[in-house]
Amino acid sequence: MSIVFPASVDELTPKVLSAALAKRRPGVVVRDFTVVSVKQAGEGVASTADRVVLDLQYDADPPPDLPTRLVLKTMLVRPHAVPDMYEAEVRFYDEIRPELDIEAPRSFGAAFAGPTGHFGILLEDLSQRGAHFANVNETVSLDAIRSLLTELARLHAGFWCSPRLAGDLAWIPTPIAGGMAGFLTRHGYDFVQSQVDQHPFKQELIRPLGLSVRELWALLAGIREEQSRLPPTLLHGDTHLGNSYLLPGDGGGWLDWQLLTRGSFAHDVIYLLVTGLPTEVRRLHQRDLVAFYLDRLAAFGVVEPPSLDDAWLLCRKASLWGLVIGWLICPPENYGEAITRENIARAVAAVADLDVPGVARHPVNGA
Repeated sequence: MSIVFPASVDELTPKVLSAALAKRRPGVVVRDFTVVSVKQAGEGVASTADRVVLDLQYDADPPPDLPTRLVLKTMLVRPHAVPDMYEAEVRFYDEIRPELDIEAPRSFGAAFAGPTGHFGILLEDLSQRGAHFANVNETVSLDAIRSLLTELARLHAGFWCSPRLAGDLAWIPTPIAGGMAGFLTRHGYDFVQSQVDQHPFKQELIRPLGLSVRELWALLAGIREEQSRLPPTLLHGDTHLGNSYLLPGDGGGWLDWQLLTRGSFAHDVIYLLVTGLPTEVRRLHQRDLVAFYLDRLAAFGVVEPPSLDDAWLLCRKASLWGLVIGWLICPPENYGEAITRENIARAVAAVADLDVPGVARHPVNGA
């Protein structure tokens, strides 16, 4: 059957859940299910998708690795983002996640319904492993940041300059074209300007930079154009702290893969450092943490990783994305104003003390 996840929890059926699970586990039948909880986008927890926690009852004993509790990531009532984002995440979990040896949620079935944007992804309930979902208004240890950098290095190393990025993975957007990147290239400036116009606190936070939204946008466009010419790898694409989770013992992983990208490693690395650490802590440790990432990259098989100087220059430039697209464009209701404010404040500080307008003029080897 064609799998279409409904736009209402009341319309969700065992038949739809069975069909989604059967794509990878033929013969599995959901007899019934219970809705444990619903978290909708705009409630300060979920940003661009809704999450429904389900307890499933199967017709027979399921495979031992198929949980009875799953989280359905979906779209209820109306879309909260453009369909490209939902499609990218469905394809990530369907086509890429099964081959990855990284810390990311396991998926048990996914479907995307085309132009309507309706989608569903059945994921493990990370709370069953004691996961904690941090945000910028709490303290995260340097060891936790190193763990998240390790997972990024593991991901990046597996696709470093891979011919697959121009082959079976060519559907993934670049920094400037395809999917959500294409949408942002065409319409992003208007969205950012509208958000800044609507929210005076955003205007106040970016005022110290002395740059208008139009100037920030033009600067970012040049940086993204350069990134599109650099040696690519597979990126998570949206590595702010709120898209990570921490496990007992300072381990961590990545969720929310809607902005999957083919691009420069620096994009993922610096966005984590800027949002994951208070500004003063970032300033003290940022270059050492980039060196740590490069060491992990080599350990995972990249024969000639970038030099620290080149990597650092790229990271400095890439920090602008987190301000403009990461948070100026983000409606405060997605995460709440407190989290939005702190992310913008950290990003503004990074753009200023990393001198993004100054370094944007300096080419990087390979560009």
